[in-house]
Amino acid sequence: MDGVALQNILLRPILINFNNVMKFKPALLLALLLPLTAQAEDKVTLSQFQLGKTLSGTPVTQESLKGKPVVMEFWGVNCGPCLAHMPMFNTLAKRYDSKGLVVIGAHAQQATDEEILEKVKSTKVKFPVLQNANGPVSFSGIPHSFIFGADGTMLFHGHPDDKDFEKFLRQAVKEAPAPTATTSTSTLPGAAAGKGKSTSTLGNGPIVPERTWTNAEGKPVAAALMSVTNGQGKFRRKDGTVFNYAVNKLSSTDQEIITTALDPKAAKDSDSN
Repeated sequence: MDGVALQNILLRPILINFNNVMKFKPALLLALLLPLTAQAEDKVTLSQFQLGKTLSGTPVTQESLKGKPVVMEFWGVNCGPCLAHMPMFNTLAKRYDSKGLVVIGAHAQQATDEEILEKVKSTKVKFPVLQNANGPVSFSGIPHSFIFGADGTMLFHGHPDDKDFEKFLRQAVKEAPAPTATTSTSTLPGAAAGKGKSTSTLGNGPIVPERTWTNAEGKPVAAALMSVTNGQGKFRRKDGTVFNYAVNKLSSTDQEIITTALDPKAAKDSDSN
């Protein structure tokens, strides 16, 4: 038996098996591609996403999201189901705020900034909203949610009503390190500055819950006080917009409220003198 004949005999079973397999090549290709797709998506991280301009709420950057679990919801002003889910994401943002969860709304339709902000206001969105966001994962249709762990790894992407959404959200929050409180030392100029410097340990919540503040000219504004740095107060309105305002330009009553909130003991000592 020559070499060619022997080679044909050895290869024949392989060729037969290959031909049998290729009869089912659509199913075979699908079976091969699905694991590869899942494996590729397992490696997706939040850092691979380009975040658009923050239109409302606390400014969002890659740096500000480091070490925090994140839910990023793609939505649109002309998407009825998206708007219907906004209360759900408001609830999640509030429920897991103490766990460090950051909820972000990334707009994904054609619309002007004014149109987006108008819809944010009418639907009472309380979390940051971005102009858009782009990442390595393609999807069709909104609403579409992404969940990232505190290490930035993508844990889930899909419809917010998907049965796995809640499971991976709990995983992201459970694995996240406890938020670290920050110490803010502020100088409060003006009539109610008391002894000058006041130190307070602040978490994620406001220093003073939402109330109506009045400036020296008597103009009112409703907002929560989030922090005070070098005499500048950081305030957040009910619609999520954030602005800074000098504490010494507020009424004397408002300044006293801030002094007491930052250091109740110092304010009490000042009153007793």
